[in-house]
Amino acid sequence: MLDYGFIKRVYDIKKFHGSTPEEIDKLKQKFGEIPEVLEEFYLKAGNTKEFQYGQDTWIMPHDYFKYSWIQDFDEGIILLNENQGVCQAYVRKEDLPLADPPVYLWCGERKEINLCASSFSEFLMAASAYEAAFTFEYNPEDFYYLSLDDIEEFEARLGKFPFKMYWISDDIEITFYSNDPGNLIAALSCDSAEDGGIQLIYGAVNEESYKKLEKAIYDICEPL
Repeated sequence: MLDYGFIKRVYDIKKFHGSTPEEIDKLKQKFGEIPEVLEEFYLKAGNTKEFQYGQDTWIMPHDYFKYSWIQDFDEGIILLNENQGVCQAYVRKEDLPLADPPVYLWCGERKEINLCASSFSEFLMAASAYEAAFTFEYNPEDFYYLSLDDIEEFEARLGKFPFKMYWISDDIEITFYSNDPGNLIAALSCDSAEDGGIQLIYGAVNEESYKKLEKAIYDICEPL
């Protein structure tokens, strides 16, 4: 499922910069081993500066030993920290021997552990898409709302990506849509919402792609 071309495009990354073997070895010394696909990602992109620009904070090998709260976390390897520290995406210690393990949400204050994504590969694609949605140069500068009455028409007009994630809690599911390689919609649905509607965050890397996306959804979405 990993598609570095997609990640590079939505983040507008000019060139990937990987973690050093020394940085990865230090992480291995702490945990004994790290999953194969996670090591691949670190070596490919662990020092890529564009990952710093999303809504939340990626935790890369060079970050891991800077902060005591990360070092004191004994449940596994933290991957992404929610911007207010409400939750963290992580790989559990017991899953570290797996080549492509599931990713879980640690919600410390609520003492909850929930599934974030079924594999690290799926998590990386979904989290990259979600974080990139906050960084697009061309965006509506508002969150938008889609009624469930219009979801069928919405999905008929756009292509849906084959990955998803849960974030903040296990009832906030994020799915992703597009109608051009340069644009992206992150659709957040919440089971506990009274009206069951979907919140949209979207944008594009260029004006042409942005206009194409707006044309597809302008009559069925409205600003919150």
